[in-house]
Amino acid sequence: MPLPSSETIAAKAHLLPLLRAALKAVNGHRFEEAEKLIASILEQDPGMADAVHARAHIALARGDLAQAEALARQAIALDFHYESYHITLSQALLGQRKLEEAKQSAGIALGLNTKSPEAYMALAEVFQAENDLQSAHNVLRQGKQFNVDHPEIRCRLGNIEAALGNMDMALTYYQQAMLARPDNSLYRILYARSLRKRRLKRPNPTLVATVLPLLGQPGVSPRDLTGIMEGALMLDGGIQSLLGVMDMPTERLAGIMAAPEFPRLSENELLLRWLKFGEVVHPGLENLCAALRRAALWLALGKPAALAAHVVWLDALAARNFHADYLDPETPEERERLAILDRHLAAVIAAGQLPDAAHLALYATYRPLYRRADAEALAALRWPGSIAELRRVQLDEPLYERQLIATLPNATPIEDATSLLVREMYEESPFPRWNQPIIGFNATVGQMVRSALPLQRLPGTKIDHPDVLVAGCGTGMHAIIAATNYSNSKVLAVDLSRASLAYGKRKTLELGIKNIEFAQADILKLGQLPQRFDVIECFGVLHHMREPLAGLKQLAMLLKPDGYMMLGLYSEVGRHDVVLARQLIAAHGYKDTLDDIRRFRADLPKLDPELCTRLRNSLAFYNLPDFRDLVFHRQEHRYYPEQLGDLARDAGLRFLGFDFSEPQLLRSYTADYPDDPQAVNLSHWTEFERRHPNIFSNCFRFWLDKHV
Repeated sequence: MPLPSSETIAAKAHLLPLLRAALKAVNGHRFEEAEKLIASILEQDPGMADAVHARAHIALARGDLAQAEALARQAIALDFHYESYHITLSQALLGQRKLEEAKQSAGIALGLNTKSPEAYMALAEVFQAENDLQSAHNVLRQGKQFNVDHPEIRCRLGNIEAALGNMDMALTYYQQAMLARPDNSLYRILYARSLRKRRLKRPNPTLVATVLPLLGQPGVSPRDLTGIMEGALMLDGGIQSLLGVMDMPTERLAGIMAAPEFPRLSENELLLRWLKFGEVVHPGLENLCAALRRAALWLALGKPAALAAHVVWLDALAARNFHADYLDPETPEERERLAILDRHLAAVIAAGQLPDAAHLALYATYRPLYRRADAEALAALRWPGSIAELRRVQLDEPLYERQLIATLPNATPIEDATSLLVREMYEESPFPRWNQPIIGFNATVGQMVRSALPLQRLPGTKIDHPDVLVAGCGTGMHAIIAATNYSNSKVLAVDLSRASLAYGKRKTLELGIKNIEFAQADILKLGQLPQRFDVIECFGVLHHMREPLAGLKQLAMLLKPDGYMMLGLYSEVGRHDVVLARQLIAAHGYKDTLDDIRRFRADLPKLDPELCTRLRNSLAFYNLPDFRDLVFHRQEHRYYPEQLGDLARDAGLRFLGFDFSEPQLLRSYTADYPDDPQAVNLSHWTEFERRHPNIFSNCFRFWLDKHV
């Protein structure tokens, strides 16, 4: 929230310190503190418009749109000539879908200050709400003329270009915003997302140089960069030369690796960073990694001195394989040779010495170091800096997680047979295993829900310190996002798997996040908890229960009367290919074991090439826990949209709407069904999904409340 106008400052100078403190508290979402300061100001000067406007800003952030409107009008009555008041009024009216009044207020703000970027953006928001994207685009273009370097205007232009399908222009605007404010995580994220469907077909060093530093940046998903990174790798001369020889006998490939002219993969920054942060998706690159690993194993036993030149890229490959949970299949010959290498390492470690770095890195491309019987002894040895990252990822962190397991409380007993079966699966394969820093956006509950459900007219809320439950938190990513999304929140994150919880707790400690408590619990028993929650998030969990409704009823018991719940459930239509894969698994007798999961994935191109091609479009295909969760899960329910309403009603809840990361899906629906302006008719959604079968291919993501 901006400081008041210079005229106001001059007239109210004696109250300025209090006002500055109040605005700082507002911007920090410390609303109770801000309200006390504002009350003190208004006691001394009831007509101070900026103090009244600050109250309007608080009401807007909380989602109390009617109150925000009333307070903004009061501030305008006290001082008509400050455009910020009219912008706040426009936003309050927009949230209530009073679009003509909102447009008028934004226009007044623009008339008061024709250079105000906030006024241009407010007016563009109204046009967007009317689905008049061209007018919104024109307004922002006009605003850009007065604010040439304003990154937020460029970002919003990117959003509109993306909605219009002009992805080249969207990419340009997002890149401009990101370069203007490289510290802004949202701009980085949007820029990366705009690259999601791009495939690099010819060399583009400038683009690659821009993208490469994004790997490892908070919030940026490496999956968005796959087409650029792997396109660049497949165009790399060294990689191309290896693609031509990777199918030759392993001994011959090992001989090529020992030759001085072998490509210097350990100096290929693109390859090293992608192996450490990304997921290998391209079949050619995937097969090359497996072939080079196999040849390196032959080299280690035949010419061990020659292996030293490969330690750096083997270290990076070990990181990729560790995070993919060793998805690649192994030949019997590989296992025999790996056993020899294993015995060699064990003998060296037993003698109190650290094995050769290249041998350790090579072994770690096949097996995680922390699962070795001598892992504790290995961790006690001094390691060279060249493989310090290998030690951290494969020894120190997993061994620390083992210690953390003992510190995790049990919030409920786990007695249900299906729950015990699912727990066993996730103890073996914690899901998902992630290494990318993630963040949320520090918003109020009202702001979060309004952003998720832009078409709804929801009551305001004064939840300034929300209690949040993440039911089925897995390895903590969801819990950390919730803890950083909801301002001033306290998060309880529960899961069946202690291995997954320990992973999440370690990541939380690593990131310095202090508002999450982890506990082992079964959703079927959560009703016995004494706490009640303002927000409950349960994504991708209930559909793995024997009776999802029973779990949902337990969650409904824990939801406060004015709280909100977000669920993620599988779609019957969206999981069509998964159902076909499960039928193949059953028909050919594959078991839910790690070896059979790897074997089925390797066999799939022969069993059903077309199905394999479609499943490869799912990024769950590229690491073992994800792939196991995709097609081998021991328990799964799927739904049509119409069934979601019944499920909600049976639990005493109300369906509020679907939450889409891509707003054009919602616009497409409302264009097809103008009789459903709030997009809550689930019969319509069932029809819409049949025509667009991929819109819920991951999950339905939707919100509920208790209001009836």
